Amino acid sequence: MADVEFVPDHRGLAQLLRGAEMHDLIMDRARGGAQFAEAIAPRRTGEYAAGIHAEDGGLGGRRRDRPVGLIVATAPHSAAVEWGNDHQNHPHHVLARTIDIVEAG
Repeated sequence: MADVEFVPDHRGLAQLLRGAEMHDLIMDRARGGAQFAEAIAPRRTGEYAAGIHAEDGGLGGRRRDRPVGLIVATAPHSAAVEWGNDHQNHPHHVLARTIDIVEAG
């Protein structure tokens, strides 16, 4: 059996990771995650669920050269919904659960 050697094309991989297709893929995943989060969000007034959306996070990573998609909750009480507080004793972990789904694919 012949030996096989893989030699990665680092420049080609970097170009792929910085390209428009990767940016589109990242943003599609962020939008899907935001839809999931909105669907599982608790609703007392609807403000929390209505404030969940995806944002383009620009470039990130160690070298600030990778596209970033963000899932954002903008309601003033978003932290209380996520982690709980004195008035919200049941944390819902909406964004944490959402990230588990997004990362799982």
